[in-house]
Amino acid sequence: MLIKKKRRYSRRDFLKLGATVVGGTVVACARGEDIVQLTATLVPEATPPPAPALLPGEAADSILLNGNLYTMDAALPTARALAVKDGNILQVGSDESIRSLAGENTTIIDASGKTVTPGMVDAHNHLQVYGSLHERFVPLLPPDVHTLDAVIAGIKQAVDQVNPGVWVQAVFWDTEPLPTKRHLDPVSPDNPVWLIQQGGHYGIANSMALDIAGITPETQNPVGGIIERDASGELTGMFYNHKAMDLLRMHAPIPTEGEIISYIKYAGDLFAAAGVTSFQDVNVRFNALEPYIKAASQGLLLPRAQIFYTLEWPSDLERALNEMPTANNNFMKFSGFKFLIDGQFPTWYTHEPHPGISWDMPTWDIDLFKDAVKQLHDTGLQIAIHCGGDAAVDLTLEAFEEAMDANPRPDPRHRIEHAVLTKPHATQKMVDLGVSVSCQPQFLRFTAYIGENLGEERGARLKVTREWLDAGVNVALGSDAGSTPWYTPNVTLLGAVTRLGADDKPFHPEQSMTIQEALYAHTMGSAYAGHEENIKGSLTPGKMADLVVWSDDFYTVDPMDIVRVKADMTMINGQVVHGE
Repeated sequence: MLIKKKRRYSRRDFLKLGATVVGGTVVACARGEDIVQLTATLVPEATPPPAPALLPGEAADSILLNGNLYTMDAALPTARALAVKDGNILQVGSDESIRSLAGENTTIIDASGKTVTPGMVDAHNHLQVYGSLHERFVPLLPPDVHTLDAVIAGIKQAVDQVNPGVWVQAVFWDTEPLPTKRHLDPVSPDNPVWLIQQGGHYGIANSMALDIAGITPETQNPVGGIIERDASGELTGMFYNHKAMDLLRMHAPIPTEGEIISYIKYAGDLFAAAGVTSFQDVNVRFNALEPYIKAASQGLLLPRAQIFYTLEWPSDLERALNEMPTANNNFMKFSGFKFLIDGQFPTWYTHEPHPGISWDMPTWDIDLFKDAVKQLHDTGLQIAIHCGGDAAVDLTLEAFEEAMDANPRPDPRHRIEHAVLTKPHATQKMVDLGVSVSCQPQFLRFTAYIGENLGEERGARLKVTREWLDAGVNVALGSDAGSTPWYTPNVTLLGAVTRLGADDKPFHPEQSMTIQEALYAHTMGSAYAGHEENIKGSLTPGKMADLVVWSDDFYTVDPMDIVRVKADMTMINGQVVHGE
């Protein structure tokens, strides 16, 4: 791949674009000359943006030639070339037609026959948290660390490198058994320790940290959280769900605004290099809102961002209604609000018991939750709700429906995040309410075993992506980076197509997506989930010039090789931000 005459774009150039929101689109994907029409209706048909035109004497800023373009646009599913002007796609077509738009200052990019797609839109991640895990927390993660002894050894090493009294915060993945304060105390007698599981919904404190936080066996569990005790009533140091975790971590050091901005830049650079041109962070605490906006305005965040403020406590509602930012440009948009109505597997909220810690406990009082959803629905913004268990999904759909009945504003397009376990009736309710499902099929790498423990009938209900697509639910794909070990789109696509469990065997492969559907969900489906399908998600004239040149053809590689497909070049708003 050869690029000639690189042109530099200023941030001012980037911010010249404006955005409006209209409906969605359906795409026919193609391989070679054979068009493969998607069988599922993924999102409603979109009104395309106005096609830009060159004035007399003008030329394209850059053109990409000799590519294998999968556009995600039903009007022209495949093409060879495209032209860019002022950060927008000017025209898509043949090499000959696009070459005619070049002038003497036009940058020429030769794609060398490689596959080109719209930039990936990561519909669910925690980008700044991902950055913090690599800069603020001690990483005790596989493949280097995968046993309890190795985790404790890592804690000891970290403690030995700091002065007494200094907090040590670390992240681990999973061990058997899980750590407790009994394991942490002998290696950290003079330092408070906070060890979180990377999924983010439970963590372990040592005795010194518990003392600093004033947490004793008499401390009451907060609504929706669990401070674990053993059979004798003694604290184990384990906290389940954010409500309980907050009681401990509010006493740990809080990152500064500058530190959070550095986390954002670090992670944003990695995401862009992986082919992610836009992301939706659906779990942003108040102290991270302003750093996100500053990082974007200062040009430190490469991908475009949508951020959602997380409400953990009823008192967060007043702040959500009165203190939210108004960022709304093509690089940073405050999009709405996020609830977590249950946790990860140990505390899924389900209709029937499961072999975790708690199965019948939502994280909010149900009446308070529904009232908060109604008030936030009335703001005109989106609401995204984390749901692991089937009872969480049903409660969320009920809350959405009540809010929409009370105020039937057009197309609120609220979202369910994860929807790991669902009942069959929930699928049609999602369609009826216009709810998008933002999911991560790669979760099956570490949740398939849960399905086996739930029994055949319930286990078959994990991540029913085929059912959703066939019913007409809009499916968006994301990495959940920060809460998972992976951040690259190819891992997400691999999970969607293969549904591999930890044993490398497909888990209920009848629910698999095709690679065409998965790529669409990771571009147009995710853009639609953020009310942005009219400005991004496909290689369509008038849309943002966000695209990726890939090392291999997703449509022709063996499914098991999808994970090895890399982003050779990433373009955002017409600027090459990764590769050459």
